[in-house]
Amino acid sequence: MIIPGTSPTDSAAIVDGFVQNWIRENLMIVEAEKNIAADINLNKLVDDYRSSLLVYNFEKRLVDKNLDTIISNAEQKVYYEENKNQYLLSHPIVRCIISKIPARQQEMRAIRTALNKSDLTEAMFLVKEKSVYHHIDLEKWMSFEDLRSLIPVDMVPQGSIKSGKVYEKNEGEFYFFVKIIGFYDEKQIPPFEYIKSKITKTILSQRKNNLLKQYRAKLYENGITNGDFEIFE
Repeated sequence: MIIPGTSPTDSAAIVDGFVQNWIRENLMIVEAEKNIAADINLNKLVDDYRSSLLVYNFEKRLVDKNLDTIISNAEQKVYYEENKNQYLLSHPIVRCIISKIPARQQEMRAIRTALNKSDLTEAMFLVKEKSVYHHIDLEKWMSFEDLRSLIPVDMVPQGSIKSGKVYEKNEGEFYFFVKIIGFYDEKQIPPFEYIKSKITKTILSQRKNNLLKQYRAKLYENGITNGDFEIFE
């Protein structure tokens, strides 16, 4: 309860706090017992809680031992195609390059030229080398609000945003560039990569539910076969 090296004063305070909490908790328990409602069956509540704990822990061990957690990319894509309309975006998302550089003409011209090329290899090199802040992960989707938090206000107007466009803005000693690689507006179907982790969780949840459902069904069939219970009409 007390970490070695704790001063005597702090140790006493910790012990006192523990004792005070224990007293308060037990006073509440005594008060609750005095005022228990007449229609509450404590034994049943305890039995129900015990049963739910037993089932929960058994199902957890069953799932941990038997659930197949390997999901192929092909299976994820099939699920995406069949269910993508359920994942309409609640906000715009973008893929982009962001560069914040000192406002020096030579670097600004070089990065501007490179960002306007179709091959972005040079641009990514320059951005990484010259920027005081940069984002060059071309696979990562971010919300439009997250983008706006990283750049000057109103640098990229949502109403005019489009893929391939380069936005620029000077702010004090720094110059900002944003190159839009991809854009999806709200209420559009998101790209597969953006919801891939959600798809994985959903497939695993479905497998878990099916595993438990099948186990319960098998348990029921075995119970009938073995005469473990009898149903009276």
